[in-house]
Amino acid sequence: MLRKIGSGGIGEVFEAEDLLLGRHVALKFLLPERSRDPEAVDRFLREARAASALNHPNICTVHEIGNHGDRRFLVTELLVGQTLRHVLYAGPMPSNWVRDVALQIARGLAAAHATGITHRDIKPENIFVTESGLVKLLDFGLVKLTEQNPILAATPLTSDGFVQTSPGALVGTLLYMSPEQLRGDPVSSTSDIFSFGIVIWEMLGGAHPFLRNSPVEIASAILNEALPSFPQPVMQPPAPWNAILSKMLAKHPSARYATAQELLDDLANLSGAGTSFPGNGAAPARSDSSIAVLPLVNLSGSPETDYFGDGLAEELISMLMGVDGLRVAARTSSFRFRETRVDVRDVGRQLKVSSILEGSVRKSGNKLRITVMLVNVADGFCLWSATYDREMSDIFAIQDEISQAIVAGLRVTLRGAADAPIAPRPTSNPDAYNLYLQGRFFWNKRTAQDLKKGIACFKQAADLDPNFAAALAGLADCYATQAIYGLQAPTEVIPLAREAALKALATNDRLAETHASLGCIRAVYDWDWQGAEKEFQRAVEISPRYGTAHHWYATNCLLPLRRFDQARAELQVACDLEPLSLVIRTTVGLQFLLERHHDEAIEALRKVVALDENFGMAHFFLGQVYLEKQMFTEAVAELEMAAALAGYSSEAIAVLGVTYAAAGKKKETLRQLKELEQRFRTGYVSPLLFTHLLLAQGEKDQALRYLKQAREIRACDLIWLNVRPAFDGLRHEPGFVEICREVGLAK
Repeated sequence: MLRKIGSGGIGEVFEAEDLLLGRHVALKFLLPERSRDPEAVDRFLREARAASALNHPNICTVHEIGNHGDRRFLVTELLVGQTLRHVLYAGPMPSNWVRDVALQIARGLAAAHATGITHRDIKPENIFVTESGLVKLLDFGLVKLTEQNPILAATPLTSDGFVQTSPGALVGTLLYMSPEQLRGDPVSSTSDIFSFGIVIWEMLGGAHPFLRNSPVEIASAILNEALPSFPQPVMQPPAPWNAILSKMLAKHPSARYATAQELLDDLANLSGAGTSFPGNGAAPARSDSSIAVLPLVNLSGSPETDYFGDGLAEELISMLMGVDGLRVAARTSSFRFRETRVDVRDVGRQLKVSSILEGSVRKSGNKLRITVMLVNVADGFCLWSATYDREMSDIFAIQDEISQAIVAGLRVTLRGAADAPIAPRPTSNPDAYNLYLQGRFFWNKRTAQDLKKGIACFKQAADLDPNFAAALAGLADCYATQAIYGLQAPTEVIPLAREAALKALATNDRLAETHASLGCIRAVYDWDWQGAEKEFQRAVEISPRYGTAHHWYATNCLLPLRRFDQARAELQVACDLEPLSLVIRTTVGLQFLLERHHDEAIEALRKVVALDENFGMAHFFLGQVYLEKQMFTEAVAELEMAAALAGYSSEAIAVLGVTYAAAGKKKETLRQLKELEQRFRTGYVSPLLFTHLLLAQGEKDQALRYLKQAREIRACDLIWLNVRPAFDGLRHEPGFVEICREVGLAK
């Protein structure tokens, strides 16, 4: 088995490889807990027997059935695409597309009915649309077999020909049941035609014709209410559709089409014989060329290779950002959808893009299999797809091919020759590139251990290729992040960050990441604000769509200097580029806190928590806002959560201690202070954290002493002296004013 595809009420489905025949298949296992349920086993076997009796291009092919231990499994063809339900998420479909889908479903039903098989659960979830536009019927688990079918002898039936389930139970899906199913009357192939009629009405109208507020109301509407008109402002389908649907959705079975073949004849006679159902390459040109690249799913079977799919997606994002006329969602926003089952319509709405690139990667040693699909958000159909079976040494050619194909699929004009690489290759050494991808993967996690792993990977990459500027920039990022996050003493790691950044700059002075890193170094360590601003502006000039540069410019330069209007503008650009970035949204809340706009800060930070309640930084600053408003109970709750989510970092402990002091909890305050003192003896703790705690206890002299220590070691958090509310009690102290001047922060 290669990966899990999905699961349902009684089974779970995996992609597997048939080693004997060299093909990929779908493997459906009955769930362990259902293997002991005779009814579930019976339904599972019915599906296998019914589907295996059918051999038709519009019905999913069953290859075999078997047992693995005490679990039964079904092997079917592997379908690549999506269910009709996912297609319908985008709204009504053009009538010519509906005709094409309906014709294929009708062909499959006609074949099933001809062998005496009634499906009894026709619905969009059981209709699959492949990438090429082929439509397949799925899930014959509720099938009814008439006596003309030879499989009958193997299946227990009631006297009227029904498959036996629990007494009096309805079988099927309520929204798509025929009136006779709802009444518990005998069903025939005409019941499938009624359900099929609802599906067609939904494709044309974008909504269910009998959807109501409760199951009782739904059943009553199906049994008694006339077929409604199509909702406005849906474009009304051609008149012949009304006659066909009226006959399909007649309340009494005798008034419907007698067979699916009769329905097929009427569908075939509809005007517009030429089908235009979208398959590969059939999509029209788009006026809005925008894309989000989702992390590629790791099918390698080992979490240790997660870095490759993430890294490849990140590099494709960087390459596509260099294309004129193409708007690309930033990494931080796209990667919010990793490890989730995505609906492209929802992703497109949140990221405000017209296309989604998704796919998978399987890496085994030096062998690669990369599968990618470009999906149109508006209708959910595939614009382009491809599979690459290559060696790791071909990774750069693969990237070029994918990016060129995306651009062609989106109808975007490239700068330069059509077959030229969209972006220059960062290195010619595939081993160095592989290490670089690992380094970026670890750097993006931002934990102490992952930053160390990132440093090791970037160092090895730079050793293999000393001119690999992106790897050197990554190394600078890791070292600088260690200092800014208070994980290592700035005097130990900032010189290493500077060395790596300057080497990268000497190799390639047009790498935005390098200038952004240098901007941070010049701000948080050199206190060279003019030099920092020059680097940040250079980064933005090189790559205007590099959201991190706008964010770091606001956070590490403009906010500390109290240039709030400019910071707000840069953060707005960053938010536009990365609408789902939690850290950028949190920084918006931080600015409100620094400007003392507490209610606006609470609103902004609560929105972040609503997106991800486990994002500790939002809780951290929300707690500080509550502290400023003297809402101590709320402040303690938020900061305790922030501390737990951050693994009880030194900064979280210090701010929690300040909050305990303000709430009058002296014992808890002393406990936090002792914890910091213990850590100070064994590792790096910014002296400024002691200043926070001591000020909260009213000990200004001692607080100033630690403040001077922070200045001597050039602690990175000194840049916040002139804006953080925690220092308000020292504003008029001469020693504090002097240190502010040394750091370059005017009063």
